[in-house]
Amino acid sequence: MTRRKARKNPEVATYENTRQIAEAINWGRNWRPDPLHGFLDVAMNPRKFQAHINAGAKKFGDCDDYALYWATTLLKSGLADKAYMGTVWYENRDKKGEGHAVCVFEKEGDTYWADYGMPHKIAAGDEWAWAKDVVASRRSVLYAAGKFEIKLRRNGEPKLVKRTGKRYLP
Repeated sequence: MTRRKARKNPEVATYENTRQIAEAINWGRNWRPDPLHGFLDVAMNPRKFQAHINAGAKKFGDCDDYALYWATTLLKSGLADKAYMGTVWYENRDKKGEGHAVCVFEKEGDTYWADYGMPHKIAAGDEWAWAKDVVASRRSVLYAAGKFEIKLRRNGEPKLVKRTGKRYLP
């Protein structure tokens, strides 16, 4: 992400609850696929994402952009104690390999994942229950999953904390 260019965009909004976030992102209806089938996939700065929301853009952001926006606004709004970029790789119903990114977050000891709609609370006791739940919701078979913690810098910009990256291989 280029922070210099991002500053021309509005600050990421704060919300009182997760429903307001789902409504702001139009329940994922504005999603668009990665350019060039993912070969040029670069995460959009959440401030640029916010500019698209504010402008009423029709198609913007893929799953990693939504996940990063969720994480940033949850942390900024105080709706999460910790937030992560979670990624799953799986075999879909057509036996093709696919991937998906979601926001995984913790609040008061509970863990949730969100992509386009309301967050899904997951069962306690299994660090990778969110990945299993994401893939089950797609009626697919999990190959692998990973997550990176996201923290906010002093200026409100997200930072992926690479040292906390973890992976799961069933």
